[in-house]
Order: sequence, then C-alpha cells, then structure tokens
Amino acid sequence: MEEVNRVRMMMAVSAAVLVAAGLFIIAVEGLNVWSAVVFATVVAIASVALLLVTRALRDMKSGFPLQDERSKALNAKAGYYAFYLSMYLTLAIGALFVLLEDRDMTLPNSELLFIIVAMMGSIHIAFSLYVNRKRRRSHA
Repeated sequence: MEEVNRVRMMMAVSAAVLVAAGLFIIAVEGLNVWSAVVFATVVAIASVALLLVTRALRDMKSGFPLQDERSKALNAKAGYYAFYLSMYLTLAIGALFVLLEDRDMTLPNSELLFIIVAMMGSIHIAFSLYVNRKRRRSHA
C-alpha cells in the first residue's frame, strides 16, 4: 500500500507543478493565443497523466504489477529508438538553421525547445505503440 501512496503523492505534486507552470505563463504573457495554447497543452498533459495513474492504481489494487519484465524491456527498446531518432532530427534541425543563417528568420529559443521536446515525446509514443503492437501480433 505504500507504493499506492507514493504514486498518489507523485501525481499530486506533478499536477500542482503543471498547473502552476500554466498559470505562471498566463500571468507573465497575459491571456493571448500563445498562452492559451500552452495552458491547454499543460492541461492535456495533466489529464493524460491522471488517467494513466488512475489506471495504474486500479491495476495495483487488483494485484497486477505496474510493469513486468517484458513491458520494461519493450519500453527500454522504444526509448532507445526514440532517443537516437530524436538526436538525429535535432541535428538535422540544427543543420537547417546553419544553412538558413543568412535569412531573416527569428525563432525564440523557448519555442524551439518546445518544438524539440514535443517532437521527442511524440517519437517515443509512436515507437512505444509500434513495439507493443508488434509484440501483440507476434503472440496472437
């Protein structure tokens, strides 16, 4: 039961940090389109995290482990692929900026970082879905 309390505490702290970050962005930027998009993204991330934690808590109460050895191995494999693909895409973006250096393009570092992190997370989700689907097909 101690693990359940630890998961609940982690979720509460994560949700509080995400909401505080969203409110801070709105307070600093004012209520405009960009801050509304960022706040909606933060709320979406918090909602998905809440759904995942609720599912994990339900599984723990039913006696299922959070992750078995196979799930950990598949997640590590997806993370491995996502890391290298993200690294090469980030290098490609950097090379593109070097090639377009003489153009009058301005992209703030915060937006570039947001794009790269969103890209990395999306790649990891895609590889996780691919690896899990591949595993299910091989056992069906």
